[in-house]
Amino acid sequence: MAIDKVVRSGGAVRKIFPILQKYQGLVGLVLLLLVALFDTPHTDAPGALFHSVFFSVGNLRNVLGQLAVPGCLAIGATFVILVGGIDLSAGSAMGLLNCICATWLVHGASTPLTIAYVLFIGTLIGSVLGAIIGFTKLQPFVVTLAGMVSLRGIAFVYTNNANISGMKDQIAFFESPWLGIPIAGWILLLATAAGTVILAKTVFGRRVYALGGNSEAARYAGVPVDRVRIGAFAINGFCIALAAILFTARNSNGQPSAGMGYELDAITAAVVGGTALVGGYGNVVGTFVGALFIVCLNVLLILDGVSYYVGQGWKGVIILLAVYLQNLGRRV
Repeated sequence: MAIDKVVRSGGAVRKIFPILQKYQGLVGLVLLLLVALFDTPHTDAPGALFHSVFFSVGNLRNVLGQLAVPGCLAIGATFVILVGGIDLSAGSAMGLLNCICATWLVHGASTPLTIAYVLFIGTLIGSVLGAIIGFTKLQPFVVTLAGMVSLRGIAFVYTNNANISGMKDQIAFFESPWLGIPIAGWILLLATAAGTVILAKTVFGRRVYALGGNSEAARYAGVPVDRVRIGAFAINGFCIALAAILFTARNSNGQPSAGMGYELDAITAAVVGGTALVGGYGNVVGTFVGALFIVCLNVLLILDGVSYYVGQGWKGVIILLAVYLQNLGRRV
């Protein structure tokens, strides 16, 4: 293709392109914000930057409020993708954990115990999926696809095909602002920092990159491949459980259908943030930027009156473009 020839022949492009690839999520976010500046309706509301509805105080708070759930899911997806895996069950697992969280709270369980139990179950689900992949040697796509179907079915059976209502305000504090940002947003920032430290400063993090880069070479180098994979999926399960708790706090109910399609947003955020689908390359900070890009895109499409299904189509295009740019970067 013409773009391939330009990348291979142009000296300046060869130097700049890897940098653009590394920060593709940030570049995409900046371009999206520029589009939002000129494309969204104008307002005279106090505090609205550039008199744009998108940059109004209320809308920015809305963006931050919506970011926590997909952001946590995307961080978990990053660990799974880095080891060369994929998780199609994230949305279904979140739906089940949302129902468990709501059920416990409705029946009077203490808030700390409920949170601890949901986090434990989420981590256990992730660990089991990772162990099945290691034991059966099946592709993660197949195992998590089976998990997606099974966990969704369990959620509907668990709730008898009904939403769970009657919650009080036990976990409403997650939506309360602190320094202008919802506590859920601070939790996402803490999860981003923790994920960054794990990947950059620990032996486990180095093994994650080694496994994703070349699993056979990692095995010969003494890396406990199966344990590292289980650890990555366990972290993913923990992040899904965290997202389920924040989702429950935001919606004050349990929905067996919750999380449908959320795995797409999580994967898209990770890929847009620079995580390579083949594994071995990426970071959590880039994923955070990618998640912010996806949420801003969703909000922008809503403000422009674009259909939800059209938005889903655009996300597919974004995934193709991000992966294509990554492939070009590896050939430079």
